[in-house]
Amino acid sequence: MATLAARPAARSALSLVARSSRMSGHQLIPLIIARRSESTQSITPTEANDILIKQRGNRPTSPHLSIYKPQITWYLSGLHRITGVALSAGVYALGLGYLLAPVFGYSLTSAAIASAFGTLPVALKFGVKLFASLPFTFHSFNGVRHLIWDTASALTNKAVIRTGFTVLGLSAITSLILALW
Repeated sequence: MATLAARPAARSALSLVARSSRMSGHQLIPLIIARRSESTQSITPTEANDILIKQRGNRPTSPHLSIYKPQITWYLSGLHRITGVALSAGVYALGLGYLLAPVFGYSLTSAAIASAFGTLPVALKFGVKLFASLPFTFHSFNGVRHLIWDTASALTNKAVIRTGFTVLGLSAITSLILALW
């Protein structure tokens, strides 16, 4: 009985859709009458996992970095992250060393560090200072570069590449000066 009462409403809706879409009501009836019958089944968690593994096998894989032309922008981005981690790890290592040195009977005061560094050969002093100054200068100059980008300046492709090489040059020159000092 309810389906008989719903038929006039369905016909008026069909005629409204038919008028707006320029289709006749007879063309729209199969769209309303067609139904999909779906069924569900219970499966165990291992079967569900097997289905999931099969579905993952059908997914396309991304080509990753092998298809891209290496550019200075992503080299410097990775290097900026690596130097940031290295600098923070160095700060934490020095802090822990300063806290734990008295426990093991060592003195990690500035005078002790300066006298130990003074006994090193000149080439080793240069290497240690270069090893410490290069990540610091690169991370600092690249950070300034990012601050310039935050002002919406130097964002064209040419400017990004030019500032990238500028950061590399300034980092090399400054760290050499600091290592020779």
